Amino acid sequence: MARTIVFGLAAAWLAFAAVPVAPAQQAGRCVACHRGLAETSSAGHGFSAWRGSRHGAVGVGCEACHGGDPAAADRDAAHRAVRRSSDPASPVYFTRIPETCGRCHAAEVGYFRSSVHFARLQSDGRGPNCVTCHGSMATSVLTPERVLRTCSACHAEGGVAPVEKARESAQVLALVRAENVLYDVVATSSAASGAARAARARPLLAQAGRHLDAAAEVWHGFRLDSAVQRLGAARGDIVAAWMALGHPAPREARPGRAAPGRRP
Repeated sequence: MARTIVFGLAAAWLAFAAVPVAPAQQAGRCVACHRGLAETSSAGHGFSAWRGSRHGAVGVGCEACHGGDPAAADRDAAHRAVRRSSDPASPVYFTRIPETCGRCHAAEVGYFRSSVHFARLQSDGRGPNCVTCHGSMATSVLTPERVLRTCSACHAEGGVAPVEKARESAQVLALVRAENVLYDVVATSSAASGAARAARARPLLAQAGRHLDAAAEVWHGFRLDSAVQRLGAARGDIVAAWMALGHPAPREARPGRAAPGRRP
């Protein structure tokens, strides 16, 4: 069972797993009209960006973020109550983005609200929001290299935040990628194993998946230590599942060696 995680192989992390609704072609008249418009937008995105996004794939339409009436055939009626992103009352105003995204992504935004980033966003508008990392359509796939560049906009020498945090974030993200590669390898091996061994590995893989999901949610609060702890727990379950399939213990898991993400 492959698991995609938003940062490269870490795609489920920050990919905003949108709530399934109607198929994209049934997302309302917004799509029928905007598909034929020129790709110009002060918001930095248009129909093609939506169509290629996770939101577009599951039919989350323009009105979910921008407001308006997707059932209206008249242009004015369809755009009634839609406000520009520069309007503080708009649901896509910079400081209101977390509230808007949180309508579907409550767990992620809940952790984000506990972060210093959110506090800064609310106090002076200079903190990041969901769009900073994911883009307007949740299409950004952050690799460790890209997250280092993104975080370094503020976490830089002479910047407004500690420079080491950008490096730590990139390192944790690299660990996320590694754990999910291992998960996929073991899950693939389980699928090809005999029924008895697969049955022993299945609950361990399920528990590892829960740890990976928990790490994804904690990440949004930028609690790197907590994320690493959950990744370490996931690694322990992944290794146990690997051994339940009849494979020898990985060298790092043999006696005398510390498990990744845990202190010796």
